[in-house]
Amino acid sequence: MTLSDVVLTRTSQRSYLPDPISRRQQEELQKAIDSCNQRSGLRVQLVCGHPEPFAGLRKSYGLLKGVHSYLVLAGPAADPDLAEKCGYYGEELVLTAVAMGLGTCWLGGTYDRESCLRRLKEGEELICVAAVGHTPEERGGREKLIALAAKRKSKSQSELARNMSGAPSWFMSGIASVQRAPSARNRQGYRFLWQKDGTVQAQVTEHNEFSMVDLGIAKYHFELGAHGGQWTWGDGGVFQKAAEEKSCGAVVWRERDGARQYLLARHNGGHWSFPKGHVEADETEEETARREIQEETGLSAEIDTGFRQVVTYYPKPGVVKDVVFFTAVPSGGQERVQEEEIAEIGWFTFEEACPLVTFASDEEVLLAAEKYLEGKRRA
Repeated sequence: MTLSDVVLTRTSQRSYLPDPISRRQQEELQKAIDSCNQRSGLRVQLVCGHPEPFAGLRKSYGLLKGVHSYLVLAGPAADPDLAEKCGYYGEELVLTAVAMGLGTCWLGGTYDRESCLRRLKEGEELICVAAVGHTPEERGGREKLIALAAKRKSKSQSELARNMSGAPSWFMSGIASVQRAPSARNRQGYRFLWQKDGTVQAQVTEHNEFSMVDLGIAKYHFELGAHGGQWTWGDGGVFQKAAEEKSCGAVVWRERDGARQYLLARHNGGHWSFPKGHVEADETEEETARREIQEETGLSAEIDTGFRQVVTYYPKPGVVKDVVFFTAVPSGGQERVQEEEIAEIGWFTFEEACPLVTFASDEEVLLAAEKYLEGKRRA
């Protein structure tokens, strides 16, 4: 499930089950947090098993129940864009958590700030927190979640956008995603303007304590809906649409001694992932995946298109890439690495592969593949 898909299902959850977030979920979410902190300069923290900020509060609007895990969104107090960055990168993490099967809720005031402030270093400022955990709603299925999300109040597209006449389809898709963006008191106090030079400008229309957090969240939603681009920070920040690229690959697996093993490749950049590469000429997705497996690992493979997961990321400034992953089993060939691209390859059990995979998005693909293959085995 891509983060764009998650936008369709996410709603704020105010009641949480006592089930703790699993170790594997914590590790996957921490990978995403580390990536956001590195890119943003923030110091977002995942806190588990410490419900103190939500204990002992008197009844009030927005009070949550059963929260034991949460994100502390903070960073350098000297950063003039701190609040907006917490909104932008915080929403990336919130949607990532939902993609993992967790419930979430942004919080600005109904928690004990002092207990969170103690986790900060000198020179850091706390902006807000976001509850994370298991909820009753997550067990109702995707259709129920979509139905709940559709009931959430939102401004119309004409209230959120200007100069829509003649705007490209990606602008309208971005605005549709903004409609589903959470905001303080559901005010959605911002507006997006399509400009003649092909850029988009975002403006705050209602100023309050969390208006810049809300703007950061909305900018991230627009970027998802528009399928890639880059914002400048601040009220009046400008969006440039990214060029789009596409690659395909596969989660290659085999059975050995009654256990399922996965083929991982350590790319020359140092990260562990799956075989993948650019689509060439008129290739189908399946043809690209098969060719890339053979080129990078020396193995021929049978592709199972019944499993299809998409990861989206920015390989370089101004470019957004979709990587389509299938599952595959070796059918011949001899293992060898493509030295120009790959440093080494190896077979690992699921338990070994999860912590080894570098990026949280790839770990999500691995988790989905394990679930898919286990389901086929039991069928």
